[in-house]
Amino acid sequence: MVMWGMRVGSVIGMLVFLGTGAACSLPRTDADSVAKVYLLAGQSNMAGRAFGGDIASHPADAGIRIDYVCSFSGGSSQGGPPEPHRSAGWAPLGPAPKHSGTPASHFGPEIGLGRGLASRLPGRQIAFIKHGRGGTSLAVDWNPKAVTGPRLYHEFIEQSRSALARLRAEGARFDLEALIWCQGEADSTRLDWAEAYGANLRALFAHIREDLAAPGLPIVVVLTGDGLSNTKMVHASLIRAAQRKVVGADTQALLVSGDDLTLFDGVHYDARAQLELGRRLSQALRPRSRSFP
Repeated sequence: MVMWGMRVGSVIGMLVFLGTGAACSLPRTDADSVAKVYLLAGQSNMAGRAFGGDIASHPADAGIRIDYVCSFSGGSSQGGPPEPHRSAGWAPLGPAPKHSGTPASHFGPEIGLGRGLASRLPGRQIAFIKHGRGGTSLAVDWNPKAVTGPRLYHEFIEQSRSALARLRAEGARFDLEALIWCQGEADSTRLDWAEAYGANLRALFAHIREDLAAPGLPIVVVLTGDGLSNTKMVHASLIRAAQRKVVGADTQALLVSGDDLTLFDGVHYDARAQLELGRRLSQALRPRSRSFP
């Protein structure tokens, strides 16, 4: 069972509720002229290490576009994340091309998410703004109050504002539908970071809603893995407990589990798992957004 505030809906899949590129243009029609925009942020499983060559193209992908920033490794504990790869503005949805630090093209949950949404919302315009940075912590790298260091929160907010401004410049209207947060592995490697994760997660969500003028923005959290196959994630149970508590206290938040999905290296979802995670996310999402002119 999935609940958004007072709304209840049944969802097929392993959904866990705890507590309550080339530039392209979106097609415009009178009936479906409002674009549905989704924000995606987090660390390496959001950047996505799944091999792009393991999936075939799909007709639904052509009608979706994405503005993305990604890197695979780094974080404050490793000298800071490397200079990321960025799309040239809006690009067609698909695996990100091979770039510095990546062995091949790659993708995260956005492919399965896009295909699931396109199936549920036929004819609607869909756009993603994604910021995935491998090895990064919420305690330091994503800290909204950081004045030094990577300051990924500020980079993500500026990316989002810029992408939304380009939609406005096109004369497009859009709904800011939801934020999907997939992060926590880095914070599980240090006790002080893990113990502060709940407070830091609440602060992150409050800042995003305020800074994007979307106070009721729905948020979907991907439950961090249990760390049983990764010896560095010694405090994963604290991260998972914090995510459950924060989501349980937020009527506009939801937790989605990927505990049963396959990992190719003990941490990262493989291609089939990423497609399934995206599908689960699409099922969890419901249109509860405000419209922007």
